Amino acid sequence: MKLINKHISICLWSDDYEKLAGWYEEVLGFKVGRRLTFPDDTGVDFDFAPTYFYVGKHDKVSGKNKDPYRIMIGFNVESISEAYEELKVKDVTWIAKPFEGPPGGFWCMTIQDPEGNILQFFGGK
Repeated sequence: MKLINKHISICLWSDDYEKLAGWYEEVLGFKVGRRLTFPDDTGVDFDFAPTYFYVGKHDKVSGKNKDPYRIMIGFNVESISEAYEELKVKDVTWIAKPFEGPPGGFWCMTIQDPEGNILQFFGGK
């Protein structure tokens, strides 16, 4: 298989996509690109061009993520310290507060969204 570019899409499925998408919008400050309301495709597309980040309804998904450590979704930020200061006063479940990532030279922090999906942030200190 030959990929045509290095961009990916991430779709988080939920039985309560509006609540989950609202958390990404309100707590993390993600900007909504558009809301889709097609019969078989309902959800929120966040503005991360060229990457596609989507939170949508799926009839085969219910409740919290039962295996949250299987996949971590990573986001690059300019400064982990600034991102931490912004998030530490919000409704966030912390897995790892800021730490220097191995083998050094960048910093990370890790949180969970309300459905148990793990998000890791990377960037400068």
